[in-house]
Order: sequence, then C-alpha cells, then structure tokens
Amino acid sequence: MGNVRDGVAAQQAILDRYNEILADYSDEVADEMARLQDEIDANNLWELDNQVDIAMDALRCPAGDADVTTLSGGERRRVALCRLLLEKPDLLMLDEPTNHLDAESVAWLERFLQEYKGTVFW
Repeated sequence: MGNVRDGVAAQQAILDRYNEILADYSDEVADEMARLQDEIDANNLWELDNQVDIAMDALRCPAGDADVTTLSGGERRRVALCRLLLEKPDLLMLDEPTNHLDAESVAWLERFLQEYKGTVFW
C-alpha cells in the first residue's frame, strides 16, 4: 500500500507532462498539449492538489510523505480510504469505512459519498 499521492499518480503524470510541454513549447508538441489540456479540463485536474489536501485533512491522514509502513493500523486504514476515494473508481465497495474515523471525518465522508458519481456499496 502506498501513500495517498500514489492513488492519483496517473492524474499527476498528466499535469506534470503538460507542465513539461508548457516549459518547452514548440509546434511539434501542440497536438499533445491540446490533448492533455482536454483531459485536464474534463477531469478537473487543475484542482487535484486541492482535492488531495481536502481529503487528507478531512480523514485526518498523516503527512503525505509519511512512510506507510511506520503508521498505526488506523492511520493505514485512513490513508487507504483516502487513496481509494481520490482514485474515483466506477464501483466503490466499502466495508465499515467509518472505523478509525472521528465524527467530523464520518460527516465529511457521508457528504462526499452523497456527491460521488460512481456506484457505492456501503
């Protein structure tokens, strides 16, 4: 199990590639830049860092660079839940997701799941 950022690595790679092209723009990469721009816009990736920060804070996750192998069981569960939510799978199956969460985190999770676009089994 990796940290929360591992769950959004594919999305982060899109943003990183876009920024690389932007820094060294030429006509040869214009088509790729347009494709990346469309994907970034379609998936709201401009807000990726903000979404990660909000989810990590709401679920009381440890620092993003924390070594997962040194975390407590409850911290690992919160990191895993946060990562899963940020991956936004079409089908989200949760087994007692509120274990290890405080009341504020449970309230945030309930609001998040009410707006979730995929199918949720709880």
